[in-house]
Amino acid sequence: THSWFAGASQVLASTGAQAPDLRDPLEKQFVNVVEEMAIAAGLPVPGTFVVPDSDPNAFAVGRDPAHASIAVTRGLLESLDRDELQGVIGHEFSHILNGDMRLNIRMIGVLAGIVFVGSIGEFLMRSQRNVRDSKATLPIIAAGLALLLIGYVGLFFARLIKAAVSRQREFLADASSVQFTRNPDGIAGALDQIRSSPAGAAIANRYAEEMSHLFFGQA
Repeated sequence: THSWFAGASQVLASTGAQAPDLRDPLEKQFVNVVEEMAIAAGLPVPGTFVVPDSDPNAFAVGRDPAHASIAVTRGLLESLDRDELQGVIGHEFSHILNGDMRLNIRMIGVLAGIVFVGSIGEFLMRSQRNVRDSKATLPIIAAGLALLLIGYVGLFFARLIKAAVSRQREFLADASSVQFTRNPDGIAGALDQIRSSPAGAAIANRYAEEMSHLFFGQA
């Protein structure tokens, strides 16, 4: 938890987020929308980053509004129009304004402890993948499978905790987006676009489970 609180860099690096290319019209538009929403929300302009993922999603991260960053996937920029993008960015500014970022980072640390047993089991099984001596690996694989099954109990409760904490905060963020943009069609259109996306808002990243409660859509 302490290492994640060091700043947004840990989360951004783990998703492969990069600074926007201002020569690209879509990424330039993203930066402009963030600056507009910062004025509407009365907050400092956060850092802007683009995640090289084809499915539409976004998240805000940082320890406080002065050290916040907003990241969007390339898929989000390609699939939403300007009003819909404004709706999503307004939603993320609500998380910055209401202190959700600190809670979300704290949850990453707490939930990592809950799913730790299962992670050990997964590591043991993966470590034996290329070992040819099946008799020697069988006990390790069995132990890994047992830990993995026990760990899934932790994973179930971790997801339950994330859902319980996130639900009302997501509703508040949607309402705040409408307040900032004065355009309810923006956030509604963005949600419709993500719902109609073939893969939804899934993120192809090994840390997607741990960070799923940070994202705008079902990561």
